Amino acid sequence: MSAVPAVAEMDGAVLRCTEPDGASALGVLTVRTDHSIELRRPRPDVRPVYFRARPGRLEWSGDPAAFLPPGGRVEPGPGALLAMLHGQASPPDETPLSGVRRMTVGTRIRVDARGVTVTRERCALPAADGDLSHAVTRVLASAGDEYGLAYSGGLASAYLAVLAAAAGHRAHLVHADFGLPGFGPQGTRPPKAPVPGVESRQIALDLHELLDHHTVSGAEHLPPLPDFEVPARLHAALAAGTGLPLVSGALLESLVSVKLPDVPRGTKAWRLLACEPFHISGTLSTLAEARELLDNRVVYTPGRRDTAGSGPDAQQLGAPPPPSPTGGTKLPWLTDQGRQAYETAHRGAMAVWQDQLDAEEPVVGRLVGGLAERGAAGAVLPAMDLGVLAAAAALPPHKLGRIRRGAFENHLPLRRAVERAGVTGLRAASPGHWLRLGAAAHLHRERKKIMSELERECALGDLGLLEPRLVMASLRDGRSLATQALPLLRLVWLDRWLRERR
Repeated sequence: MSAVPAVAEMDGAVLRCTEPDGASALGVLTVRTDHSIELRRPRPDVRPVYFRARPGRLEWSGDPAAFLPPGGRVEPGPGALLAMLHGQASPPDETPLSGVRRMTVGTRIRVDARGVTVTRERCALPAADGDLSHAVTRVLASAGDEYGLAYSGGLASAYLAVLAAAAGHRAHLVHADFGLPGFGPQGTRPPKAPVPGVESRQIALDLHELLDHHTVSGAEHLPPLPDFEVPARLHAALAAGTGLPLVSGALLESLVSVKLPDVPRGTKAWRLLACEPFHISGTLSTLAEARELLDNRVVYTPGRRDTAGSGPDAQQLGAPPPPSPTGGTKLPWLTDQGRQAYETAHRGAMAVWQDQLDAEEPVVGRLVGGLAERGAAGAVLPAMDLGVLAAAAALPPHKLGRIRRGAFENHLPLRRAVERAGVTGLRAASPGHWLRLGAAAHLHRERKKIMSELERECALGDLGLLEPRLVMASLRDGRSLATQALPLLRLVWLDRWLRERR
């Protein structure tokens, strides 16, 4: 769609509408009559659609610039900038444009004689047609006669690989060789687990080029963040290197995840006393304590009282304290003004997120949350398919996780399929682990240049949101740099975007 938004408005009882058919290219369904138009987003979609509702008038576009006046630009507030710095996913309908929202899954907008009405409905999942493996295999088959699989050596990518092999697909496991310690065959990490019957291919890439903040021009309408841009660049390079469409297992694990309090606990809950996480930080003395913790949806004790009930029990399990009311990682560089702005923004975002997730099917909510945190990175995601979502939603908790040999095993459908195929040695790193390692390596190499840039000018410091001298201290100290690598990389990208716009 163009940089001019489509418009639907009422002229008396008559509807006037421009470019109503453009919405279908953005995954939006439209139903139009002479007296009304209705826009719906019935399923998850990574294509953004922005809209602004005014009395009797609706504007929408896939381009945020369509809502800016000539020469205008997006101006994120202090709280929004600091939320980006922390890596906090903004609510899916939120934008930094005044009065402009994003259409999320389940959004329904109607324009008629009564005005503009915006409502939400649950994403309607179809009845499950076969199990999860069949649903995912159908998506893989739709990727073409031959395709690449972004292979990290983790559970989700191995699951896709064994399904592709079982279906006889011409799939290629592709992964990046950064040629750095900890990242590739020239480094110290073991090779990725091979999958019988599937060809593996390495593609040499320059990690520092992927992470370089100088690619940020300031002309972007919204601030680019490495959490989204770097995986997209990586996937684009992998797809270009093979000349094939690329499929990713991202978010599959989230769809078939269950929490420990929801899995079967065994007869009389005998499994709990020997179960992680209890035995790694101390042993609970009674089953009643274990049941109480799980019934309260926690796996640590926030503060027990002694048997006499006269004061707090000094004996703790050693687990970390519960998260603060505002959540998120506390960054040491913020000023008092910055901390206050972030706390306010975070509290508001969490309240909106809770409303959004409460109104949605749990499996769809997990998908929406994952997309807001990481995006689709330009790859085909089987996790977004309605058939896959329906198959995942049909799985009861006892088929998603279990307590076995003193350990909590999650994502059982994926794990069992991989084990049956004889694939071993999978990596257990969390999503985005490679990006955190990459950020640390990149900042360590480039920190003198980065510090020189920030010493000359620090836009976030000029706004009074952080202390540049504390950022410098983190960059100088190897341990702090490694611990805070991804927030530091976000800071460098954000600061570049703000400075280039001046």
